[in-house]
Amino acid sequence: MYTFDYLDIRPLHKDDINVAFDLEIEGYPEDEAATYDILNYRHTEAPELNRGCFHGDELIGFVSATRYHEDTLKDEAMNMHIPNGESVCIHSVCVKESRRRQGVATHMLKEFINYVKHEEKDAHRILLICKSKLIPLYTRAGFIFKCKSNVVHGKETWYELEVQLKSRENCEELTYNGY
Repeated sequence: MYTFDYLDIRPLHKDDINVAFDLEIEGYPEDEAATYDILNYRHTEAPELNRGCFHGDELIGFVSATRYHEDTLKDEAMNMHIPNGESVCIHSVCVKESRRRQGVATHMLKEFINYVKHEEKDAHRILLICKSKLIPLYTRAGFIFKCKSNVVHGKETWYELEVQLKSRENCEELTYNGY
């Protein structure tokens, strides 16, 4: 069992993007990794949803997300940000190779979910897509399997997972009442 008192989860600063990009390249195959420009775009458009995990001053992991207006993650969501969109879409979860399999990703994700629940009050859900081998990681963090994704990104099949922040009934009621 690991403790994480020594880790600090906080927003990424502009100066952290270079290291985040290095972690992205280290963590994803070339045909799946976000480009520096995409990471920079996500950070510029939604800095509050790009959160780093620091051990002292060292960035050891990060979560990069944007907002989207639909209830499922589509290809277009990977490269856009819709302010106040009802879905928070996680695009990258990266941990430095030497810190993997120590619970850091699970810790980051739980902290991210908690942050979104308390600070992104108009968000209805958090969405992400992952490969089948990573489904257990994300379910441990609180995500629920939703479906096979239609997103084509790289060579493998992707699956969509979700954390529902507001009940569907409440969302329908809010829509019905004009809110």
